[in-house]
Amino acid sequence: MPAPPPPEHSRFPPGKSGNPGGKPQGARNRLTAHFLNALADDFEKHGKAVIEEARIKDPMGYVKTIGALMPKQIEQTQPLDDLTDGELLAGIALLRSRLTGGARAGTGEAAELPQAH
Repeated sequence: MPAPPPPEHSRFPPGKSGNPGGKPQGARNRLTAHFLNALADDFEKHGKAVIEEARIKDPMGYVKTIGALMPKQIEQTQPLDDLTDGELLAGIALLRSRLTGGARAGTGEAAELPQAH
């Protein structure tokens, strides 16, 4: 069960922040951009050898760095789920016709598939 909201008299008025001197908007994005730019500059100077050295001398730090650079959330999509069976079969037929040389000239009919021997 969620906690009840605070009493009306203790809430901040609309448009007023509880932390007016807090982190400015976009500060995190600027920090990330600056860090990645500095990292890219360092890589240009010292290159692949430094990464290999880090992997050998500090494998745990190497793995942590890779993990930190990975997206925090990955969205899994399955775009074919929205298609009907008929649409999927039509798509398969189209692909097969393209793989075997396209449609017969001017008829719009799919070329026959070669027979397996």
